[in-house]
Amino acid sequence: MELPPVLAPLINEQVGTALYNLEQSITSLQQTQEMIRQTMEGLVARVAAPPPQLPPQVLPMSEEGTQQLVVPSQGPDLREQLPQIALKQLDEFTGRCDTVERFITDTNDYFINANVAPHRQLGLAKSFLCKELRDWFDLRVKTGMGFADWPALREVLRRRYKEKHERRKARKQVLSLRCTGTVDDYNKEFSLLALKITNASEEDLVEDYIEGLPPKIMYETDRMEPAILDEAMEKALDSEIWLKQASSRSRSRWS
Repeated sequence: MELPPVLAPLINEQVGTALYNLEQSITSLQQTQEMIRQTMEGLVARVAAPPPQLPPQVLPMSEEGTQQLVVPSQGPDLREQLPQIALKQLDEFTGRCDTVERFITDTNDYFINANVAPHRQLGLAKSFLCKELRDWFDLRVKTGMGFADWPALREVLRRRYKEKHERRKARKQVLSLRCTGTVDDYNKEFSLLALKITNASEEDLVEDYIEGLPPKIMYETDRMEPAILDEAMEKALDSEIWLKQASSRSRSRWS
């Protein structure tokens, strides 16, 4: 059945409008599906991502002299992996030469266990010093000789106190050193100790060296009045040879 000529244009217009509306609906549905897909992907990624790693916090020192390192909540599995750690408060460093290396080691360990940020380490290390050393620290800062960070302070303390301790230790060993074998062996041992005594005068070294020689060699070496250590060692070797030769001639004369 054919439509009347008057109705045909009207029907065609309605069909075109319906097709256009259908196309728009399909496009809108596709856009909505894409938004849902992106939202779901974001949720999945957020759930799969590990929780943020929060730094542990150090609570104030307790009456027992310990500090509690508290790890913030990271989820049930992470809490099991990171138990609470009790940090013992460091003893003040008083400048004793024989304790500087232990102080440096303990401070390094403290910073690692407490997860102290590098920019906070210098100020915290200063608080571990005794009052006299804190004043020394402040004086260096005022005079433009401050410290860039904890490693810089650590090296200054090591040079200032550990090396001084080594010099004192070497000095005591020099004073107690005695020539019990050959002069050559004594010279080698004395030379090694003398290298550690960087602040000793040449005159003191010569005097300490001569005092460690056997009595007869000591007398002959001292009588020649050596001015430097190398000269004293050469004189002692010569005296040892001369005394051996004199003793040999004396035995030959009486044989």
